[in-house]
Amino acid sequence: MKQILSSKNRRQLEFIELLFENDWITLTKASELLGVPTKTLKVDIHDLETLFDQVTIETSKKHGVSLMIEPSFCKASIYQSFLKNSLEFQLIENIFVQNTLSINELADDLYISVSTTKRMISRINKVLQLEGFSIHPKEMKLMGDPLSICNFMKRYYTEKYATAETLMSANQIELLDTVLLSTLEEHFPNAIAYQNYSFLNRLRISAYTIIQFLKTDAGDLLNVAPPEKEFSIVTNKQVTSEFYRQFLLQLTPFTLSNILYSFFNSNYVYSIEELLTKVKTDSPTQRKYNKITSLIQDLEKKIDCPCTNFDDLLLQLYNLDNQLCGRTFILYNTNKEFYISLLNVYGSFVSDMIHSLQGIFYQTPHKEYIVYEAFFVLFTKWENFLESLECSVPSIKAGLLLDTGKEFTEILAKKMEYYFNNRFVCTPINLSCLDELEKIASSFDCIITNIPTISLTNVPVIVTPVVFNTKNFDKLMVFYENYFKGK
Repeated sequence: MKQILSSKNRRQLEFIELLFENDWITLTKASELLGVPTKTLKVDIHDLETLFDQVTIETSKKHGVSLMIEPSFCKASIYQSFLKNSLEFQLIENIFVQNTLSINELADDLYISVSTTKRMISRINKVLQLEGFSIHPKEMKLMGDPLSICNFMKRYYTEKYATAETLMSANQIELLDTVLLSTLEEHFPNAIAYQNYSFLNRLRISAYTIIQFLKTDAGDLLNVAPPEKEFSIVTNKQVTSEFYRQFLLQLTPFTLSNILYSFFNSNYVYSIEELLTKVKTDSPTQRKYNKITSLIQDLEKKIDCPCTNFDDLLLQLYNLDNQLCGRTFILYNTNKEFYISLLNVYGSFVSDMIHSLQGIFYQTPHKEYIVYEAFFVLFTKWENFLESLECSVPSIKAGLLLDTGKEFTEILAKKMEYYFNNRFVCTPINLSCLDELEKIASSFDCIITNIPTISLTNVPVIVTPVVFNTKNFDKLMVFYENYFKGK
């Protein structure tokens, strides 16, 4: 979705992403990677510091540039700011919320000319068409698949506003919770309590998005039949009256089924019993069920951690492609970043998980998004998964030989074990001459030293400085990963 941004905003976003990924980088190197002159990047530095109050871009003749951020600032703040300041995304949001605006009114709202607005819409549509919808150039409406429209806007609201409290008043949220939670509890009486904030925030933003769509759409785009199920809440006149007052939308079985579409669509499986019934009569369901079951069972063995919520987790993974209607992000792919961060720590175990998930969802539309969503579900919904994985990680016996004092070597050995979560069990080596090292080295898997002239025949030697930095930690982690690849 970066393609929706103006060329200037896109370049500046990629520049600050580059700064976020590197401690220091020279402007010459950044210029090569981004394909823009260093003079342009110098102007971008000024613009970025103006855009972000909590960011300072330090400059050094020797090292280049580096991003200094305050504790309250995070990577998500970057994407949030670019969405807020993007005329292109403001245009899409205005059309979604008020689809009665003319092109002249839209241009006035954005303080740009009509001709610029037309060119902007044409450029945006080239990207949106790949998502299953586009901006109608005459009617100024989002036209296309309603699920794709709502999914896109839901992701947009999540990244731009982060919390439902930013989108709605306290009264609206309280009312929405009453309607949504009572309905879910009515139809999912045996489900886990829905009271955690993460679930509620996603549910509220999703509901808000669909309410906005239903308010502005005349009905010609929406094609979801009313469910056979009854909703008790819609018979409460006080609630329905207040719902209309707060949201300007009638609360009916039809609207409620659409607001909770991800739970009440025809493909959603409500219980493990229903899934087992489908398995008996439907071959694709059976194959998918078997693959998910095998994956969970294999992981149980690998990390020695029984999945206490086996059925719930299986259902969640099975229903993912019934609930996800497209992309899972606009600018910031948090699921993939979650995967990459764990890949750097757990290596092949994590990459093997992704390959297994790709084998499960290979025929699913939007599989590139669902795979990382499924990975996130496995790690976060499986109780004690991460703790058990950490316990199952093998360790390397490392001999630590430094030309420093004994006390400092012992302190560094403990620090290394702490920072590497015991992946390296470090033992200080005491000897009187280097000739003795050849004799005792065989009791270790590797030797870590700051002496560059040491070379051994049968035991790997890793040379690092006494004071560790990020690159040296990475060096040891690469060695760790490669050490166990062939074992």
